[in-house]
Amino acid sequence: MERIGKSRIEALSDGIFAIAMTLLVLSLTIPEIPRDQAPFLLPGKIAGLLPEFMLFVIAFFVLSGYWISHHRILGKIRYVDGMLVRINIFLLFSIALIPFTTSLSGDYTDVPEAVLLFHVNLLASSLLLAGMTVYIARKRDELAPGAAGGNGEGNARTVISPLVILLAIGVSFLDPAGSMWCYALIPVLLIVSGPLRRIISGHAGTPDK
Repeated sequence: MERIGKSRIEALSDGIFAIAMTLLVLSLTIPEIPRDQAPFLLPGKIAGLLPEFMLFVIAFFVLSGYWISHHRILGKIRYVDGMLVRINIFLLFSIALIPFTTSLSGDYTDVPEAVLLFHVNLLASSLLLAGMTVYIARKRDELAPGAAGGNGEGNARTVISPLVILLAIGVSFLDPAGSMWCYALIPVLLIVSGPLRRIISGHAGTPDK
């Protein structure tokens, strides 16, 4: 097997994540207002940006979480192979698309198809990250020779995001704009999952009397 140093794939990935996170702010635009009318019209225009700003916040922090997960996933290995490169390319394609779907759903928060496209975009990114995790676990001896097995900390992140996005997709059929609030569950579930996992591990490791 030809094994490739992972530094180039990390550099490419960091660059695309950085560009995508920066481009998100372009979805926040205010139409040109005559300067003499700005004191009267601008406050209302800024208030009207609330849906777009909410989506910017959601997409920015979801992308931040994806970048952290991607960093942790690649941090577990020493090499990448051809299949992992392909998975990563598809992941970066999905990441690069997020600014577009964020802008589209922000402009048309009441259109189910626009909001659904945003959710599906995030779901694809989450599933590709999960696919990277599964593939690396299967190829650990080749990609990370001599490395110890993971402690399961990343497994919660891998599962929580797709489940929350699936919930958001379901809610979007009833309330497209309201489905965005589902993403507030991600930090809550991540905070709860740590102590819960330790409690379960503690019980599992306690011998029966």
